[in-house]
Amino acid sequence: MKKFLKDEKFQDILLKTALLVVALLLIVFLSTGCNNAKAVSIDASSSAIGALAFDGNLGIFGSNTPGPSLIKVNVIGYLNKSGKEMNLTLTNTDTSETQTLQISDNGTFSFPDTLDAGTNFTIDLGTYTGGQNCTLTGDSGKAGFVSASKIDCERNLAVFGTWFTGSVPVMNLFQVNQKTSLVVGTPMFFSTSAGIPMLDLVWSGNKYLAVWTSAGNTIKARFLDIEQIAVGSDITVAGVVSTAPGAKISTLSAAYNPDLDEFVIVFVEFGGNTSFANLVRYIRVNPSGSLIGTPTTVKTVDGTIGTVFGYLDVIWDGSKYVTAFEDHDNNTDDAPNNYVTVYRFTNGAATQVNQLFLSSGTGSVGAVFPVGSGGAAYPKFIKTSSDLWLFYNRSNLDISGNTTDSSLMEWRNLAGVPTQIRKDTNPNGCHPSGAGFQTYVPSPGNIGSRVLMGYDLRCTQNSSLFFDIYHSPFNSSNGTLGTVTNYSGSTLGMNFTVGSSTTCRTSRCYTSAGALGDGMYIFDPNFDGTTHTFYSIKISSPGSSVDFPVQTSIQ
Repeated sequence: MKKFLKDEKFQDILLKTALLVVALLLIVFLSTGCNNAKAVSIDASSSAIGALAFDGNLGIFGSNTPGPSLIKVNVIGYLNKSGKEMNLTLTNTDTSETQTLQISDNGTFSFPDTLDAGTNFTIDLGTYTGGQNCTLTGDSGKAGFVSASKIDCERNLAVFGTWFTGSVPVMNLFQVNQKTSLVVGTPMFFSTSAGIPMLDLVWSGNKYLAVWTSAGNTIKARFLDIEQIAVGSDITVAGVVSTAPGAKISTLSAAYNPDLDEFVIVFVEFGGNTSFANLVRYIRVNPSGSLIGTPTTVKTVDGTIGTVFGYLDVIWDGSKYVTAFEDHDNNTDDAPNNYVTVYRFTNGAATQVNQLFLSSGTGSVGAVFPVGSGGAAYPKFIKTSSDLWLFYNRSNLDISGNTTDSSLMEWRNLAGVPTQIRKDTNPNGCHPSGAGFQTYVPSPGNIGSRVLMGYDLRCTQNSSLFFDIYHSPFNSSNGTLGTVTNYSGSTLGMNFTVGSSTTCRTSRCYTSAGALGDGMYIFDPNFDGTTHTFYSIKISSPGSSVDFPVQTSIQ
């Protein structure tokens, strides 16, 4: 017998038999409806079972009633960038007693005092740092019987736009709550301009940098906190070297470098006549608002041979800044050529990486609207989890210099041969006959390795203009473009939309765009490019309607 008792299989059988006996006893108690049952004592030799407590109401193996507990809140995505803590109030609805909790970071937090099990409570979300939207779930329950409440926060969208009001270009910055589809507060007015201003908007994780051309020949910059309140005075970044008539800053782009905690602005100076050397230059900006050094030249070409630079973009790739710009060699001594020229730098001299051939033609020279020929590239960078991508337009021209088709191109990690991912010859019924042109203007956004490709497709048919906005998923593994959705015709109800810009957040992407005579819109396509939510946010200039939107930058 002792041998069997020591056998593990036999011990297992004994344990299962004991459990069965307990279950049978429980069934008997339940079936008799005994309300005065006492605790059942089980032989201590079955220590794995212990004592069965049963009072007819509260379960098995001890009471299921929890003791006093703290009420917890889990906070995700909160940005306490203005020194304003999140305020929460807990109300014991059985006694009307309240507790408060202040939160300055993400994580799991508890109200200071415990509540007895079963106590009814509610939680109210009070004030917190503006410029973001926070949603509370699990705002009521019974203490001890619910999991932690949850607060999800996401930064509001910032939309920097320029358009014509009548014949005057204006610039404003808007704050949009994407969860409520409402414009927050009063739009920030920047300036008007005699010519078409260029602009960009960058978020560093702590503040915004808004950059724009002022009076055509000067760059201005303004820092804003998360609530889109100006920090310090406007910065005059640079003025053009030339004083010749027509000299201007023709285009610009900005980026943030998290490794050095600084910003960079790359810009093109256009001389306005053949005696001035056109320049691509950059200037670094400290987050405190001071300039780091003086503008440094990336590339210069003597204007007498007819070379000009056009639209550009810049990004920090993890070790250096990378800039790509239109490089138009219109030398009359040979056939004119257009390129996307790519340089890398940190400080000091920049190093050329490559020149990507576009086509023959005069090309664009920056802030000319609409752009006039097949040389427009509109380069645009994004950095995914593992790759750096450059997207740009390449057009083919006929013998008369008119566009016959356009291709949306991608170049991966600045190596190998660029790949065509989209080609159009007849967009939305528009064929660029006569003096026509056709260009893609890419605006990609990404969350990690997930990429949503947004782009404008611009076309002229004789004297008519057709500008449409499209979205498509981009496979960042194999570099292919998926099914394309046209937002302009089906969603906006018109085929003249322009100036789109795409940004992505924790789970969605958002696009800002303008419609002729109807203002600017915000919408959030799905990652497959199809329509998700179309916000009926028509953003217009304070005091007057938006007549002719030119461009937007959404962050």
